[in-house]
Amino acid sequence: MVPRAVDSILDAIGGTPLVKLQRLRPAGGADILVKCEHLNPSGSYKDRVALEMIRSAEADGSLKPGYTIIESSSGNTGTALSFIGTKLGYRVEIYMPKGMTPERVKLMEGYGATVHELDVEEAVRMGSVAGAEVEVIGRVTCLRREQSEPRVWWARQFSNPAGWRAQMGTGREIWEQADGKVDAFVASIGVGGALYGVARALKERNPSCRIIGLEPSGAKWPISEGYTSPPGVHPEFAGGIIKEMMASGLIEKVVKVRNEDAIAISDRMSREEGIFCGVSGGANVFYSMKVAEELGPGRRVATVLPDHGDRYFSGKKYTT
Repeated sequence: MVPRAVDSILDAIGGTPLVKLQRLRPAGGADILVKCEHLNPSGSYKDRVALEMIRSAEADGSLKPGYTIIESSSGNTGTALSFIGTKLGYRVEIYMPKGMTPERVKLMEGYGATVHELDVEEAVRMGSVAGAEVEVIGRVTCLRREQSEPRVWWARQFSNPAGWRAQMGTGREIWEQADGKVDAFVASIGVGGALYGVARALKERNPSCRIIGLEPSGAKWPISEGYTSPPGVHPEFAGGIIKEMMASGLIEKVVKVRNEDAIAISDRMSREEGIFCGVSGGANVFYSMKVAEELGPGRRVATVLPDHGDRYFSGKKYTT
């Protein structure tokens, strides 16, 4: 059936297809179902999160017309906030660590946001590296602005419960699209919202569903080794969604994935499955293949493709 016309591009967020892999499924293994979140309007699953965060803030009065939306982001959340925030008439400013691919900066600026690139070396001195870790210095800047400027709203993606609430919708879609048969779910952990939200939705429907989180092998404070927040940082940044998620008991384990393995599978996804996903998607499929081997035939493992491969042309890094 051809979809009906929608009133706004925001109505096109979500409802992404769930696709069964054909060539990357291991022989004699379970089916692998990938949720194509890279097909959201701005190219990532953070469109769901940004829309939920903004609408929730509007509803509780913390975000009002004429305000500026700010956030610390290494890529996808910044792009999604740039897309949705400017669409809804807000100014958007993103604090981004230097060293990310320039495509990400161009995407945000293309939507009309202002991007402030911050010194990664300073971030490292503060005890922060790749992904959610390297965003700490931007969070410091956002906190200072929020405290000193009354017409600024900081999205706080790392601790805002709207993030995992939005991803519960992703989990419900996966369940319905899979006709109620999902035996395991695998996903990379950035700020934790996707893994936690989908886990909550799937566990409500199938308590025996296995939930496995992934992180880069180069993480400075690995969640797999018990770190749920960067040590020694401002109390404002301690804990957040990751801490709540790991305390929930929903996550079976967190495992490390090497950058080269994630890149290799993202390349194979393009060439063998015709799906041009980003490096985090490659990591998710890489480990889903291992879980599929463990589960065996007649079972199903689901995962997500968080973003599109077009934002990795200048350098492929698995940073969640």
